[in-house]
Amino acid sequence: MKILLFIDNLGSGGAQRQIVTIAKLLKEKGFDVSFLVYGDANFFEEEVKNNNIQIEYILTNNYLKRILSVRKFIRRNNFKVVISFLETPNFLNCIAAIGGKTWKVITNERSSKESTFLSLKGKIFAWFQRYSDSIVCNSNNAKNMWESYYPQYKNKLGVIYNSVTILNPEIAYVPKRDDKINILIVASYQYLKNPLGVVKGLSLLDENERKKINVNWFGRIDVSGANLDAYKEAEKLIIKNELSQVIKLNNSTKKIEEEIKINDIVGLFSSVEGLPNAICEAMMLGKPVIMTKVSDYEVLIDKSNGYLCDWNEIESINLVFKEVIRLDDKKIKLLGENSKIKADKLFSPNKIVKEWINEIYSH
Repeated sequence: MKILLFIDNLGSGGAQRQIVTIAKLLKEKGFDVSFLVYGDANFFEEEVKNNNIQIEYILTNNYLKRILSVRKFIRRNNFKVVISFLETPNFLNCIAAIGGKTWKVITNERSSKESTFLSLKGKIFAWFQRYSDSIVCNSNNAKNMWESYYPQYKNKLGVIYNSVTILNPEIAYVPKRDDKINILIVASYQYLKNPLGVVKGLSLLDENERKKINVNWFGRIDVSGANLDAYKEAEKLIIKNELSQVIKLNNSTKKIEEEIKINDIVGLFSSVEGLPNAICEAMMLGKPVIMTKVSDYEVLIDKSNGYLCDWNEIESINLVFKEVIRLDDKKIKLLGENSKIKADKLFSPNKIVKEWINEIYSH
């Protein structure tokens, strides 16, 4: 079966990571998969090509030309299924279906921002979802929001969690390296990922506590092109509060599995989120997690495997930091083991690829 996977680009984002994972899993099951992208970010390009998956590029800054080129490409290539990720590719996927089609249109909704549903752009894009056959959300939270705003789509909504295919790096993990609790954050430097809240939460630690914690943040610095505001503001706050020895803001890395392995805990402090890849991957590698009350937090985390905090309450973030500073090696190990048990039940590749195959053949 010929399947097209369609996304804006192959940059280092969570959606890109997930669509590449799905492509590889479907190819392993014998499907003829290929990619269509219209942006030149290429973080995952080599990985895709190494798996003998073809990539088609439509590189134009002219929006009308892009719409027409995507539509022409989809309609002329005899795909049986077109699966799109993210808002604009979903819109273009639906546009291509206008006028009748012989293929199945699956759109994937990965975020649950209330502002998206309320914006004019969001309403226009949602209107075109009438041309999709299935709307797959990657969290129950997102599905519930879609049902709330667009009950007419209820029968085409479904949930498939992110698949986590992650190799356990062959490097040693040393608990509380340098006598510090080491926390990893993997997220782009956008305001909604809350780097300012993290820095402010750390700033409330006393001098002794600051010596016992190390936070490493990895993420794309060039969010939305040249938009560096959140990153620059966070850096200024770090300098102002003398936190340079406590938190470091790094650019994205291809060795994220190694970073997860060598750190004690993985954190997520976003104000909104789909299903967070970093948290899922951390759990699969047996790490405790810190998470704000976003996405399906009630499924992902409880006292057995991590800690919850409120993204908009600096004191709440600070209290979590104070709590994890006091963790001993035994407790870190126990929390991590419980994370792994949860992850195996939720994100195993076999489970997720079966759900995608069921979705492909349904209706």
